[in-house]
Amino acid sequence: MAKHEDLPVPIHSKLDEVYGDGSQVEEAQLRFSILDSKFEELFGHLPDLYARAPGRVNLIGEHIDYEGYSVLPMAIRQDTIVAIGKRDAGESEKLLRIANVNDKYTMCTYPVDPNQEIDLKNHRWGHYFICGYKGFHEYAKSAGLDVGSPVGLDVMIDGTVPTGSGLSSSAAFVCSSTIAIMAALNVNLPKVF
Repeated sequence: MAKHEDLPVPIHSKLDEVYGDGSQVEEAQLRFSILDSKFEELFGHLPDLYARAPGRVNLIGEHIDYEGYSVLPMAIRQDTIVAIGKRDAGESEKLLRIANVNDKYTMCTYPVDPNQEIDLKNHRWGHYFICGYKGFHEYAKSAGLDVGSPVGLDVMIDGTVPTGSGLSSSAAFVCSSTIAIMAALNVNLPKVF
Protein backbone atom coordinates (compact mmCIF):
# COMPACT_ATOMS: atom_id res chain seq x y z
CA MET A 1 0.00 0.00 0.00
CA ALA A 2 1.34 3.44 -0.96
CA LYS A 3 2.24 5.94 1.73
CA HIS A 4 -0.11 8.91 2.08
CA GLU A 5 2.51 11.37 0.80
CA ASP A 6 3.13 9.24 -2.32
CA LEU A 7 -0.52 9.42 -3.40
CA PRO A 8 -1.46 11.98 -6.05
CA VAL A 9 -3.31 15.17 -5.16
CA PRO A 10 -6.99 14.14 -4.89
CA ILE A 11 -9.40 15.20 -7.62
CA HIS A 12 -13.11 15.61 -6.88
CA SER A 13 -16.06 16.38 -9.12
CA LYS A 14 -18.66 17.25 -6.47
CA LEU A 15 -18.56 19.87 -3.73
CA ASP A 16 -19.93 17.50 -1.09
CA GLU A 17 -16.85 15.30 -1.59
CA VAL A 18 -14.77 18.24 -0.31
CA TYR A 19 -17.11 20.12 2.02
CA GLY A 20 -19.28 17.32 3.38
CA ASP A 21 -22.99 17.90 3.55
CA GLY A 22 -25.26 20.48 5.09
CA SER A 23 -24.42 24.12 5.63
CA GLN A 24 -20.78 23.90 4.49
CA VAL A 25 -21.83 22.61 1.08
CA GLU A 26 -24.47 25.34 0.78
CA GLU A 27 -21.87 28.00 1.62
CA ALA A 28 -19.47 26.46 -0.91
CA GLN A 29 -22.15 26.43 -3.62
CA LEU A 30 -22.72 30.15 -3.07
CA ARG A 31 -18.96 30.91 -3.14
CA PHE A 32 -18.44 28.92 -6.34
CA SER A 33 -21.46 30.58 -7.95
CA ILE A 34 -20.04 34.04 -7.16
CA LEU A 35 -16.59 32.92 -8.32
CA ASP A 36 -18.00 31.66 -11.64
CA SER A 37 -20.01 34.84 -12.15
CA LYS A 38 -17.06 37.17 -11.50
CA PHE A 39 -14.72 34.99 -13.59
CA GLU A 40 -17.09 35.03 -16.59
CA GLU A 41 -17.78 38.76 -16.19
CA LEU A 42 -14.06 39.60 -16.24
CA PHE A 43 -12.63 37.02 -18.64
CA GLY A 44 -15.63 36.24 -20.89
CA HIS A 45 -15.67 32.49 -20.20
CA LEU A 46 -16.11 30.11 -17.29
CA PRO A 47 -13.09 28.54 -15.56
CA ASP A 48 -11.91 25.10 -16.64
CA LEU A 49 -11.31 23.90 -13.09
CA TYR A 50 -10.80 24.84 -9.47
CA ALA A 51 -8.19 24.08 -6.84
CA ARG A 52 -8.49 24.46 -3.08
CA ALA A 53 -6.10 24.54 -0.14
CA PRO A 54 -7.05 25.12 3.49
CA GLY A 55 -5.39 27.45 5.94
CA ARG A 56 -3.72 25.85 8.93
CA VAL A 57 -2.91 26.35 12.54
CA ASN A 58 0.11 24.86 14.27
CA LEU A 59 -1.02 23.01 17.37
CA ILE A 60 2.62 22.51 18.37
CA GLY A 61 5.68 24.30 17.03
CA GLU A 62 4.79 27.71 15.64
CA HIS A 63 7.71 29.28 13.72
CA ILE A 64 10.16 26.41 14.21
CA ASP A 65 9.42 24.31 11.12
CA TYR A 66 11.86 26.27 8.97
CA GLU A 67 14.59 25.47 11.53
CA GLY A 68 14.06 21.73 11.02
CA TYR A 69 12.06 21.06 14.19
CA SER A 70 8.85 19.07 14.26
CA VAL A 71 5.47 20.76 14.18
CA LEU A 72 1.91 19.51 14.36
CA PRO A 73 -0.25 21.53 11.97
CA MET A 74 -3.98 21.12 11.49
CA ALA A 75 -6.07 22.22 8.51
CA ILE A 76 -8.84 24.71 9.24
CA ARG A 77 -12.16 25.36 7.52
CA GLN A 78 -11.06 28.67 5.94
CA ASP A 79 -9.45 28.13 2.56
CA THR A 80 -8.28 29.58 -0.73
CA ILE A 81 -9.96 28.59 -3.98
CA VAL A 82 -8.33 29.22 -7.36
CA ALA A 83 -10.47 29.16 -10.50
CA ILE A 84 -8.36 28.82 -13.62
CA GLY A 85 -8.88 28.71 -17.38
CA LYS A 86 -6.44 28.27 -20.24
CA ARG A 87 -6.29 30.67 -23.17
CA ASP A 88 -4.79 29.00 -26.23
CA ALA A 89 -4.99 32.17 -28.31
CA GLY A 90 -2.13 33.83 -30.21
CA GLU A 91 1.12 35.14 -28.76
CA SER A 92 -0.50 38.41 -27.67
CA GLU A 93 -2.72 36.43 -25.29
CA LYS A 94 0.17 34.62 -23.60
CA LEU A 95 -0.29 36.32 -20.27
CA LEU A 96 -1.12 35.29 -16.73
CA ARG A 97 -4.10 37.42 -15.68
CA ILE A 98 -4.78 37.10 -11.96
CA ALA A 99 -7.89 38.62 -10.40
CA ASN A 100 -9.62 38.35 -7.04
CA VAL A 101 -13.30 38.20 -6.09
CA ASN A 102 -12.48 40.88 -3.52
CA ASP A 103 -12.45 44.20 -5.37
CA LYS A 104 -9.79 45.67 -3.08
CA TYR A 105 -7.21 43.63 -5.03
CA THR A 106 -6.54 44.93 -8.52
CA MET A 107 -5.85 42.51 -11.37
CA CYS A 108 -2.20 41.54 -11.80
CA THR A 109 -0.79 40.63 -15.20
CA TYR A 110 2.46 38.76 -15.79
CA PRO A 111 4.20 37.16 -18.77
CA VAL A 112 3.91 33.36 -19.07
CA ASP A 113 7.69 32.94 -18.87
CA PRO A 114 8.35 30.67 -15.86
CA ASN A 115 11.88 32.09 -15.62
CA GLN A 116 10.72 35.70 -15.27
CA GLU A 117 12.27 37.86 -12.60
CA ILE A 118 9.92 39.24 -9.98
CA ASP A 119 10.30 42.82 -8.81
CA LEU A 120 10.63 42.18 -5.09
CA LYS A 121 10.85 45.89 -4.29
CA ASN A 122 7.30 46.38 -5.57
CA HIS A 123 5.25 43.74 -3.79
CA ARG A 124 1.99 42.79 -5.47
CA TRP A 125 -0.52 40.28 -4.17
CA GLY A 126 -0.26 38.34 -7.47
CA HIS A 127 3.34 37.41 -6.58
CA TYR A 128 1.90 34.57 -4.46
CA PHE A 129 0.43 32.99 -7.60
CA ILE A 130 3.72 33.50 -9.43
CA CYS A 131 5.52 31.72 -6.57
CA GLY A 132 3.42 28.60 -7.24
CA TYR A 133 3.78 29.05 -11.02
CA LYS A 134 7.56 29.33 -10.95
CA GLY A 135 7.90 26.57 -8.34
CA PHE A 136 5.84 24.13 -10.39
CA HIS A 137 7.80 24.85 -13.57
CA GLU A 138 11.15 24.54 -11.76
CA TYR A 139 10.12 21.19 -10.32
CA ALA A 140 8.76 19.94 -13.67
CA LYS A 141 12.03 20.86 -15.37
CA SER A 142 14.18 19.18 -12.68
CA ALA A 143 12.00 16.04 -12.85
CA GLY A 144 12.19 15.91 -16.66
CA LEU A 145 8.44 16.44 -17.11
CA ASP A 146 7.34 17.87 -20.44
CA VAL A 147 4.52 20.31 -19.69
CA GLY A 148 4.61 21.88 -23.15
CA SER A 149 4.98 25.52 -24.04
CA PRO A 150 3.61 28.05 -21.56
CA VAL A 151 0.02 29.11 -22.25
CA GLY A 152 -2.01 32.09 -21.17
CA LEU A 153 -4.04 31.59 -18.01
CA ASP A 154 -7.00 33.45 -16.55
CA VAL A 155 -7.11 33.12 -12.77
CA MET A 156 -9.61 34.19 -10.10
CA ILE A 157 -8.81 33.88 -6.40
CA ASP A 158 -11.26 33.61 -3.52
CA GLY A 159 -9.76 33.31 -0.05
CA THR A 160 -11.38 33.15 3.37
CA VAL A 161 -8.19 32.68 5.42
CA PRO A 162 -7.65 36.02 7.20
CA THR A 163 -4.37 37.62 6.10
CA GLY A 164 -1.81 38.31 8.80
CA SER A 165 -3.59 36.03 11.27
CA GLY A 166 -0.98 33.29 11.55
CA LEU A 167 -3.28 30.84 9.75
CA SER A 168 -1.08 30.50 6.66
CA SER A 169 -3.14 32.50 4.17
CA SER A 170 -0.10 32.87 1.92
CA ALA A 171 0.65 29.12 2.05
CA ALA A 172 -2.98 28.32 1.15
CA PHE A 173 -2.72 30.78 -1.77
CA VAL A 174 0.55 29.31 -3.08
CA CYS A 175 -0.55 25.69 -2.61
CA SER A 176 -3.94 26.16 -4.30
CA SER A 177 -2.24 28.04 -7.14
CA THR A 178 0.29 25.25 -7.67
CA ILE A 179 -2.45 22.61 -7.67
CA ALA A 180 -4.49 24.68 -10.17
CA ILE A 181 -1.49 25.06 -12.48
CA MET A 182 -0.77 21.32 -12.32
CA ALA A 183 -4.38 20.49 -13.18
CA ALA A 184 -4.55 23.09 -15.98
CA LEU A 185 -1.46 21.48 -17.52
CA ASN A 186 -2.85 17.93 -17.02
CA VAL A 187 -0.21 16.93 -14.49
CA ASN A 188 -0.90 15.27 -11.14
CA LEU A 189 2.07 14.86 -8.85
CA PRO A 190 2.33 13.11 -5.49
CA LYS A 191 1.47 15.19 -2.44
CA VAL A 192 5.15 15.42 -1.56
CA PHE A 193 7.32 16.35 -4.52
